[in-house]
Amino acid sequence: MEVHANQGILEGQMISMGFETHSEITLSRFTSEIQKSFEIEGENLSCYSLRSSIARHLGLENIVLASGEQLDKPRKKIDAIVQVVTDAVHNCDTPLTVDRLFGWHEKLFPPNASGMGFNNLYKIRVAQFRTDEEGPMRVVSGNSLDPTVHFEAPPADRIPSEMDTFIEWFNQKNPPVNSVLKSALAHLYFVTLHPFEDGNGRLARAVADMALCRGDNFGRVEVPDSLAGMPHFENRLRTDHLFSMSAQLCKERKDYYRHLEEAQNQDSMDVTDWLLWYVGCMNRAVLSVLSELKKSLFRKSFWEYADGFDLNVRQKKILALLLDDFKGKLTSSKYAKICKCSQDTAGRDMEKLVQANILRKGDAGGRSTEYMLVK
Repeated sequence: MEVHANQGILEGQMISMGFETHSEITLSRFTSEIQKSFEIEGENLSCYSLRSSIARHLGLENIVLASGEQLDKPRKKIDAIVQVVTDAVHNCDTPLTVDRLFGWHEKLFPPNASGMGFNNLYKIRVAQFRTDEEGPMRVVSGNSLDPTVHFEAPPADRIPSEMDTFIEWFNQKNPPVNSVLKSALAHLYFVTLHPFEDGNGRLARAVADMALCRGDNFGRVEVPDSLAGMPHFENRLRTDHLFSMSAQLCKERKDYYRHLEEAQNQDSMDVTDWLLWYVGCMNRAVLSVLSELKKSLFRKSFWEYADGFDLNVRQKKILALLLDDFKGKLTSSKYAKICKCSQDTAGRDMEKLVQANILRKGDAGGRSTEYMLVK
């Protein structure tokens, strides 16, 4: 399967990049996974607070501090959300149970003294299955006078037995099921049951992540001796969350909802189209990270080479802009404008970069000469 091949390439590249680089990427991916999972549901979480919380949970505070950032103070809500995802991923081999799901739900919606949570709009029952006291669980759009029903979940009285069936299937190891397909099926199965009053999409994505990590037996990266004794690592750091499925789902949100709706509303129980789309979406998530890694590796080797040429501040500024997909053509006059220097100074700066084989000239001559990075 192409997606597994690309996962293997990604894991190999991550391991070869060393502990610090790998840890930074893992931290960024974990942050993106949680942030985008909530963004899909219309809730925005602070990237700064999330990143700080994840760093503390993974024992990577020094990675954040080394980049010149500061850690945000602990935030109870953010920490609880991070605990859900890290539990699903790092304890993926621990059986999924109703009590475990109830615990996750309670962390997403901390209950008040009467046992009710709040989802930023209204009160909901926490750590218990929905009751449908206010009518069937439906996904609707449009106004209240003429709503469009996209999906109606099974009635509440079926949820306990249906969830028992789901959990039994999810924990089964025999016969083995490809981890990507199991993740796709678990996602669809859970969100179709819609067992809770709210939070079903977020929990479905956590369960799907759990299936991926459980099935793939992700590799591990050797941890420096200074960190090896920390409980998060033992002797090696997991290489999960190398990519963010939720970030890709958020990017393809319209297709995501459309394929879910089509799978939930067809009568034949044939979910092949959903599986094909989900696997493709995951592959696109992996390819996106591979593309970013390629750019990152190029930047690293580029600056290692460029640093050998005593470049001035102006030259470094222009090169940084070119590395970040500079818009338009770079000419000496544009260089002078950006760096606030004379045309002659711009010309000398650029000629030095050409001699160093960092820039190359286009075919046009004179002041309209275009300069490009040597790649």
